[in-house]
Amino acid sequence: MIFGLPVDILSTRQFSKIYGVLLLAFIAGSLVGCQHRAKQVVDFSGDCSPCQSLLQQIEYPELEDEEGTDGLQYLSGPPVTISNFQDLTPLEMTVEQCVEMALANSKVMQKLGGLVVNSPQAATTLYDQAINETGLGSVEAALSAFDAQVDSSLLYSRRERFINQAFLGGAVTNSSNFNFGIGKQTASGASFGIRNLTDYNRNANPFAIFNSNYNMVTQLEFRQPLGRGRGSAVNRIAGPNATPGNYNGVLIARIRSDVSLADFEVAVRNLVRNVEDTYWELYFSYRDLDTKIGARDSAQEAWDNRKKRLDEGVGRPDDEALARQQYFNFQAQAQDILTGQLNGVKGVLGSDRDLRRLMNLPASDGTIILPTSDPALAPVAFDWEQSQVDALNRRVEIRRQKWVVRQRELELLAAKALNKWRFDLTGQYGARGFGRNLFGTQSSPNGGAFNDMFKGNLDDWQLGFEFGGAIGNRIGHLSIRNAELRLARERTLLNEQQRQILLDLNQAFTEVDRSIASLRTNFDARIAAEEEINPKQKRFDEGQDQIFFLLDAQQRKANTESRVHRSVAEYNKALLNYVYTTGTLLSRYNIFLTEGEWSENARANAVEKAPRFEKGPLNFNSRDVSPLSLGAYDQRAVSLSVPASAEGEAMVAPAVPETAGQK
Repeated sequence: MIFGLPVDILSTRQFSKIYGVLLLAFIAGSLVGCQHRAKQVVDFSGDCSPCQSLLQQIEYPELEDEEGTDGLQYLSGPPVTISNFQDLTPLEMTVEQCVEMALANSKVMQKLGGLVVNSPQAATTLYDQAINETGLGSVEAALSAFDAQVDSSLLYSRRERFINQAFLGGAVTNSSNFNFGIGKQTASGASFGIRNLTDYNRNANPFAIFNSNYNMVTQLEFRQPLGRGRGSAVNRIAGPNATPGNYNGVLIARIRSDVSLADFEVAVRNLVRNVEDTYWELYFSYRDLDTKIGARDSAQEAWDNRKKRLDEGVGRPDDEALARQQYFNFQAQAQDILTGQLNGVKGVLGSDRDLRRLMNLPASDGTIILPTSDPALAPVAFDWEQSQVDALNRRVEIRRQKWVVRQRELELLAAKALNKWRFDLTGQYGARGFGRNLFGTQSSPNGGAFNDMFKGNLDDWQLGFEFGGAIGNRIGHLSIRNAELRLARERTLLNEQQRQILLDLNQAFTEVDRSIASLRTNFDARIAAEEEINPKQKRFDEGQDQIFFLLDAQQRKANTESRVHRSVAEYNKALLNYVYTTGTLLSRYNIFLTEGEWSENARANAVEKAPRFEKGPLNFNSRDVSPLSLGAYDQRAVSLSVPASAEGEAMVAPAVPETAGQK
């Protein structure tokens, strides 16, 4: 009997039919596979064009959760234009308030230029550091290689066979296997394990002592590398059971975390810089708009004067046309500086839009940002020597690159440690038990396998060495040379970064001096232009001068006024760039990166485990690597500048108009 059927049924046609039906059912089930829920009937007869259109058609993804993905929450009112600009409500903000709002609202560290639209994967978000800390390359993931591992299985099998013997004939065997083991990898490279193997077998063998029996063995084993993989240094750098060229240990993961944190700091710093830079650009646009409106109004007065004289028959038509042309020229300039140009000046609306982009504000909400911070006008003297020291020590790019250099140093150390043959000391001890039942009594011989195992009658053990590796160890030597070249490359890049940053600092220092000198020059030029236009206006009113001279003076006065405002903005941008180059921009705004609030469970866990480290970190091996860092980095920076003198304090910046263009 097999499966409850007579043996001779194997030769019958009935069994053949059953076998055929089962085989067809299996083939049909295999060919069904997976199919899309929306069926589409396509006629492929004749040509393959329907096939091409079906495979290459553009489709739109169906998200599992559509909530918050339609973008409707970002819809705003009609865009601001020249016609409705005067209806906006001024939103007065200081530069500090803009920076604070940008940091509070930005889940994505915005950059001007549409990077998040064209290359979203290159954008930096608030989630990046958390993603890195929970990824496969994180410190916790590297530590998981040292976690104790449980391996268990429970299998049951039944086998029915014909045996070509007169006494046995057909045979049925029932067996089961239960395995359970725990293994642990240590930081020094050693591994330990304990496991239990239990086998159950039941058959009709007439020569067996029992028709069913249990075989059990409990094994203890260890492996200690004496060559490749020995010591905590290589295991903390490259990870356990590492191969040359692959380094994913705890220390490498920690450095990657610091590099990721530096990248996030760069994104925050750049966001702050862009906000302040755009703020001063908006400040200039307001002032320039005010200048253009004032020049337009002056030109309109001259035009009204000449038009009146022309209507009275005493004026010249070319004088009236010249004044009219001057008026419309200033009107066009005022419109351009108000709205901005696509590939030209940003203007008031363009700078306001860029600032809103950085601050994560709606594009149009009935308000317009009005700068209220007073720009710096007094000369500032920087401590050049301290600035150079700060630039070399506080620039996050250099700190990031030094982490990369440290990573390459550790990789070279690991490559040298892995350039050895495998030479392991291994050992194993096992206690066996055999019995009719799994558990039995001591009085019954071979009554229970579990009890028999503790009698110590059946013991297994082995102790020895395992040795192996590639002759010549070519991959090991290649890994060392590759690590040396990588280290040399990163050191060269670090030196070049330091050189370039000092050159940038030199340029920033010169730019500060140039911008303040330009501010003085343009300020004096504006005074001269005002002194020129007053007598010409008087002579024009008295009819002693032609209108050309007055209009020319008005044009030059407007140009010098605009250059003064541009110089003020450039000087403040130069100060911003200098602080940025020295690496103290975030400290200037009292912006510091810190870890978020811990949960109550995390706090309780920390309090529970803190006593373990009261005596300091454990030293597993005297040949361990040196410390990775110099300790906590002080994010506060000393002031690099003091007012050079009282000179320039007389230069007072004109007040920002409440809403330019409402005259």
